[in-house]
Amino acid sequence: MSIITLTTDYGIKDHFVASVKGKIMTELPLVQIIDISHCIDLYNIANASYVLFGAYSNFPKGSLHMVLVEAEMFDQTSFLLTKFNDHFFLTANNGAITLLATADDETEIVDLNIPNSCNDTVSLYTHIAKQLFNNVPCSILGTKINYNDCELLVELRPKVADDENSIRGSVIYIDHYGNAVTNISKDLFERIRNGRKYVINAVRYRITKINEYYADFNTDSKTLREYEGDMLFIFNDLDFLQMSIYKSDYENVGNAKTLFGVSYRDTVIIEFTE
Repeated sequence: MSIITLTTDYGIKDHFVASVKGKIMTELPLVQIIDISHCIDLYNIANASYVLFGAYSNFPKGSLHMVLVEAEMFDQTSFLLTKFNDHFFLTANNGAITLLATADDETEIVDLNIPNSCNDTVSLYTHIAKQLFNNVPCSILGTKINYNDCELLVELRPKVADDENSIRGSVIYIDHYGNAVTNISKDLFERIRNGRKYVINAVRYRITKINEYYADFNTDSKTLREYEGDMLFIFNDLDFLQMSIYKSDYENVGNAKTLFGVSYRDTVIIEFTE
């Protein structure tokens, strides 16, 4: 069965998501539609890219992932079909593919031709889906372009200093628990660290340890219960550096966002020393 996933900022209160599904199913009645998220922060392409990155690889190869964030037909200059890791992605040319692949990855990217019959993004995406599921080659659907010719999101890319003594990153996502996810991956951290000591600078705090797991504290000095409410850094399930609060909850303890005032795009700097 053909699978289409949806990632949008449409929310779940209104008719928008149901309308999109109805349009797709009218044209592709045998397709299976799966929701990844409809609660992306409004117009936040970085949020959409991160959430889709975390989910897409768990779907069967050949799945088609539609991103409807900052993707209104007449607001965008072009739309892309990207093939990567045997998955297909339909996005506006707005930077949404930045986290999904890099310039070094094997990708096939097509700047889509827009038929006159497609007067909105959903009709375009549905038209392309029908072609793909009928085994039409990607190259027939538009003009092939290179990764670096696409619009890319600067905020999703950490900056390594020329002397490689620091990494400058930023918060790209606040999750349901209030954890602040940065754009610094474990692979980049370990490669630049090269065994050196480090200090993480974030919102007036300096942290010298990354926890291996949430309860990774020194219990010789105090009990785990006494650590509740303390800040910690950890690499999350997607291997991105994340700022968290131990035993976080909104009502009694707070979280990284509420207790420390962490916000989207806040800077996080890691300094390395011998």
